[in-house]
Amino acid sequence: MPKNIILIMTDQQRADSLGCTGNPVVNTPNIDALAACGAVFRQHFTPHQICSPSRSTLFSGLYARNHGLTRNGVALPGDLPLITHDLKEASYRTHGVGKFHFQPILAGLEHAMPDSNAFWKLPESDGWNGPFYGFDTVDILIGESVSATEGGHYAQWLNETAPDAAALYLPENALEPQAGDMDEVWKSAIPSELHYNTWITDRARDFVRDQDKEQPFFLFVSYPDPHHPFAPPAPWCDMYDPNDVPAPALRPDELSDMPSYILDGDREETGKSYVEFLRNPGPPREQGFMQTTQRFSETSLRQAIAHTYGMVSMIDNCIGRLMAQLETSGLAEDTLIIFTSDHGELLGDHGLIRKGPSPYRSLLHVPLIMAGPGIAPGERNTITSHLDLRATLQDYIGLRSQPTDGHSFQPLLSDRDAPARSELFAEYHPRTRMDTYNQTLMTGDWRITIYPENPEWGELFHLLNDPGEHINLFFEPKYSARKQNFIERMAREFPAAAQAGGPSLATY
Repeated sequence: MPKNIILIMTDQQRADSLGCTGNPVVNTPNIDALAACGAVFRQHFTPHQICSPSRSTLFSGLYARNHGLTRNGVALPGDLPLITHDLKEASYRTHGVGKFHFQPILAGLEHAMPDSNAFWKLPESDGWNGPFYGFDTVDILIGESVSATEGGHYAQWLNETAPDAAALYLPENALEPQAGDMDEVWKSAIPSELHYNTWITDRARDFVRDQDKEQPFFLFVSYPDPHHPFAPPAPWCDMYDPNDVPAPALRPDELSDMPSYILDGDREETGKSYVEFLRNPGPPREQGFMQTTQRFSETSLRQAIAHTYGMVSMIDNCIGRLMAQLETSGLAEDTLIIFTSDHGELLGDHGLIRKGPSPYRSLLHVPLIMAGPGIAPGERNTITSHLDLRATLQDYIGLRSQPTDGHSFQPLLSDRDAPARSELFAEYHPRTRMDTYNQTLMTGDWRITIYPENPEWGELFHLLNDPGEHINLFFEPKYSARKQNFIERMAREFPAAAQAGGPSLATY
């Protein structure tokens, strides 16, 4: 069994964005090398397609309705047991670097939350680096892209190292003029050596280098990319030709058969763009900023995809540097490496971009790679979930079992054919429009989504015939018996909980 654990998490990365998961264009040699010697979980999902709920579920092993962080803008309870607490009880040294998102970025000064920008204006932030949710120490980055320079350890470091560099993240200082139809796509002028991905990697390497080999450690390395805006620095912004990236998967007029809020929201949208929101938030907006791509040219959308691939390759390069440090420190043989993401990105599929209430596989399906002692190499094709990771680590390392909503898939680590879950539930708690609250049941063959607050909406996809989820069968009479069976199962096993969760403290 491993002595150490490194959990690497990206933000908003699709399962199909790696060479080892079948992407024909993106270059990810270091992650692919991990995959070659480890387990690649090809059917791994998150039960929540929004950042904070998904991250909190992975660490707690609980659905958002049970851990309380049901939507961005809510704080994870400080007394909730997490995998970090399990490991501390087993004498692990725990450290985290990068984006946590356990607390609202915009929480007010009165809350004194280190995961918020306001905290870093308080006297108590001076010299603070933990403890934090079971981490002994942390190096915190808050937000992504243009919002990553406001608070946290990275913002402090950047201001001390290069006082004027924060402005280089802004789109008006881009290396090239932006396209006029998509303000989230630009080539960032921040030098790679000052970029937050590099800073995260350097802090993680320093931690590995300085470890006492007698004490096991848990290291969380969390990159904010490839979350939108689509703005990598050079050379990563020029790594992929937009003409070479795969086109988004969509069927003509497919959204007309989907819940009406998808198109209605796009037609009614008159508020700020996401970049404007980051710089001056204002009133609450629905999480994810999902919208159709009808306002964007094919050139701009392809550039967004190419920049996403560039961000993925930059992270891959960073992971290679971290793995090299692990080898140099003589710790590689005793360390379990886990690579995953909190949720995915629509990236043009279905004629949509970013994320939102509808739980498409583009959002719920995320990468999971585990490599280390006792893990048999190869693909796993049974369903696994973020909900299961805490229980799995408890079993794998031999920790005292703690109750969770998940199921350990530890047998799959050594036996590729071991039995595992055959289905999963998912749930979305909205921030502004309560009728978009939804629940999902996914099996190997089907995905059904219901909207308890609006029975006129629903989604049903036959995944064997329609793996891309383009043909909504929810109101087709020939599937009414199957649909009703699924609905009754959800009512029994995962009843609606639209009002669950803690109080909203901020809009983000």
